[in-house]
Amino acid sequence: MESNMAWNEPGGNKDKDPWGNKNNQGGPPDLDEIVKKMQQKFSGILGGRKSPSGPDGPGIGKGGSAYFFSFIAIVILIVWAATGIYTVDEQEKALVLQFGQFKEETQPGIHWRLPVPIEKEYKVNVTKVQRYNHEYQMLTGDENIMYIKLDVQYRIADARKFLFRVADPVFTLEEVTESALRTAVGHRKMDEVLDKGEGRADLVISTKKEIQVLLDSYNTGISIVSVNLQNARPPREIDAAVIDVQKAKEDQDKFKKEGQAYSNDVIPRAEGEAQSLREHASAYKLQKIAKARGDVSRFLQTYAEYKKAPAITKKRLYLETMEEVLSNSSKVIVKMKQGNNIMYIPLQQIINSANISKGGADKKSDSPRLGAATVNNRSTTSYPAFDSRDRGGR
Repeated sequence: MESNMAWNEPGGNKDKDPWGNKNNQGGPPDLDEIVKKMQQKFSGILGGRKSPSGPDGPGIGKGGSAYFFSFIAIVILIVWAATGIYTVDEQEKALVLQFGQFKEETQPGIHWRLPVPIEKEYKVNVTKVQRYNHEYQMLTGDENIMYIKLDVQYRIADARKFLFRVADPVFTLEEVTESALRTAVGHRKMDEVLDKGEGRADLVISTKKEIQVLLDSYNTGISIVSVNLQNARPPREIDAAVIDVQKAKEDQDKFKKEGQAYSNDVIPRAEGEAQSLREHASAYKLQKIAKARGDVSRFLQTYAEYKKAPAITKKRLYLETMEEVLSNSSKVIVKMKQGNNIMYIPLQQIINSANISKGGADKKSDSPRLGAATVNNRSTTSYPAFDSRDRGGR
């Protein structure tokens, strides 16, 4: 039994090299023979049929070689087909091109397309809000130079238009923004641009509208979310003067608002007072009309009585008139028929005492005692009151 020994060990096969060739043949090992041996091993793995051994060693059959290359081709085909699997996120849309032409638009999820170079997908984020801001040097309608910094926020509304209708949609957005802003500023005065109230708000609204119109006309697939005017300033050489003008306008607006507030406070009160006066005048009018009608009715009744008894009616009218006149006088002086005595009646004290008694005062009044005073130190007498019930008999 032949022992296996290394080719270079003592007592070994010194006439052979590591590849089994004899040393006397010389030269490097045969590469074709090595490939044939490897093919033979793969053929045995795949179940191929061995060919008869030739002079140069064992061979491999045609069936084994076909199986080997088929296996390699299938593996390569599977790997190539697997490259067509792609995933679309929730925020994205994917556009699939077949030989450079649009085929379909796919929604979020896992999808498969034919591998490159047959088909290829392009993913676009359609929910992310992107922004572009830049500072421009503008000329206003009254030929003043302004520096305006504008911030534009946008998103991709149509992925197909965004990718294939315009070569560079972002650059188009920049140019359109500048054009729209120059148009809006050119139709306004510098004071309107610097105004932080309605003037600036109107400028932003018109600029946004013009930008969207131009982008839609170019089929860019971009939708404007918002436009913000971050800063608007004149050249630094006239900055101080412009600030003074702005302060003066702010003071003017402040005074206008204060005047409006005062007007809103005074006018309603004046209208309320006017309405109250009108109501009082109307009531006074009705009162006077009612009183006049009552006087007319009383006069007619008195006239009817006068025609019946003229003397008695005259006397009664005289007494009623005197009563009415004397009731508004605080002093009454009566001349006596006999003697030179003059009687003074303190009516004011009587009235004051009557008012105090009606008010429910508990304390005694400090006013003098009621009574009749006399002149020339004569004794006083009581007030000779006239009773209306006695007038008819006098």
